Amino acid sequence: MKRLSLFLVAALSLASLSANAMYTELGASYGYKTQTYDANNNNRTESLTGSISLYFWERIALELSYTDATAIVESKAYTADPKRTTKQQSQIMGADLIFILADKKALFQPYIKGGMAQIKRTQTIKIEGQDTYSNDPENAVAPSYGVGLKVSLTDSFGLKFSYDAWKTPVGNDTQTDDSAFRAGITWVL
Repeated sequence: MKRLSLFLVAALSLASLSANAMYTELGASYGYKTQTYDANNNNRTESLTGSISLYFWERIALELSYTDATAIVESKAYTADPKRTTKQQSQIMGADLIFILADKKALFQPYIKGGMAQIKRTQTIKIEGQDTYSNDPENAVAPSYGVGLKVSLTDSFGLKFSYDAWKTPVGNDTQTDDSAFRAGITWVL
């Protein structure tokens, strides 16, 4: 019930923001990366992001986004060692101000952005022939920033490429530098 109430409040807030916006843009992007050292040591990362950007002026927008990402690392020090598989799942909710560096009608529209992200991470470690271990989930709020390029194919449809980074707090007052490269599509309503 509490989640439903939060969802309704968020939907009504978004609807009122959208009504005051000059225009709204929906986006979806996907990222995939693999790295292989040898048959026993590899990693792969996959992410899916959905976003809504509310433009209040020609070149300034508020972008709200949600990313679901999974990273899997498989490793063995020696052939006789048991395989260790580490799976990390992350959910990132972001709110960024975007500044477009070109006109809305331009074919290429580079942009910069900055804001905050709420990050939730979980990690599971499985060692072949042994139990599976899970670390306590981590929740953090972190500053975020990025750059990107929109390629306008029509007045309402385009391609979007971005590089986003977060300074994620991890215990002992330290931070990690997390980043993502994304490619996707956008649709202006």
